[in-house]
Amino acid sequence: MSQREAEVLQAVAGHLSNTQIASRLHISVRTVESHVSSLLRKFGVPDRRALAELAPAVAAQPPAGAGDGPVTGLPTTRTAFIGRDREQAAILEALGGGRVVSLVGPGGVGKTRLAVRTAEAVATQYPFGGVFVDLVPVREGFVTQAVAALLGITERPGRSLDAALHEYLARGRSLLVLDNCEHLLTVVAAFVEKLLADCSGLTVLVTSRERLAVPGERTVTIPPLSLVAEDIDHAEGSEPEALFIDRARAIDPEFAASPAVVGKVCARLDGVPLAIELAAARSASLA
Repeated sequence: MSQREAEVLQAVAGHLSNTQIASRLHISVRTVESHVSSLLRKFGVPDRRALAELAPAVAAQPPAGAGDGPVTGLPTTRTAFIGRDREQAAILEALGGGRVVSLVGPGGVGKTRLAVRTAEAVATQYPFGGVFVDLVPVREGFVTQAVAALLGITERPGRSLDAALHEYLARGRSLLVLDNCEHLLTVVAAFVEKLLADCSGLTVLVTSRERLAVPGERTVTIPPLSLVAEDIDHAEGSEPEALFIDRARAIDPEFAASPAVVGKVCARLDGVPLAIELAAARSASLA
């Protein structure tokens, strides 16, 4: 949110008219109307009264520190993202039409990397921020604690951790990414259903080997990388070949192998990204 939008929001919270806001900020009434319309869309609220009610919560948000990302807990990526244009488009389309989207596919197919990429791409659409939670180390019964810990939410006197978390996520448009849910499907499904019922501005993105099977869920199946070079101008051939060469050259900049050999290796690995990356990592020590 820009400084000017913050000033307009503060003035709306003070129940000033557009004319009064324009006079205070030395801008035109039309500019004020434009900012108010933008804020209504950004926060997903129906009118000025609702906008005024959420203004204190917005003002209470701590400013992002230097180097902080818009999504708490988002893993840092150190390698290039290769391909997946079709899958990215499908995920964005699903998010545009639903509040819970599941990326489903076998292990090693790249669901987590796609979830990270998506969270980065859509972060600005969620003015109340987002959180990325890796559920691999989380045991049954501790999902709430895992999410709350990343957001810095604790129990308060007379207020349970569940209630505190729901209150926090109910402030406005926000994004919750739950990664690697397959070992907690029943628990996560119940957790997500209750959150969506209580938090009208919340969107949930899930990665799992199976869908959650909750009402309104949109599923995007994530297949292995295509072994067919769809872009004939692509210097590295198919997406799996491009991935293999990129990761191999990250270890050995002088890496050079016959495209036929690289293609054969990728085909043997069925285009599975994790398998390809592991094979490419060994290429420096093999003939």
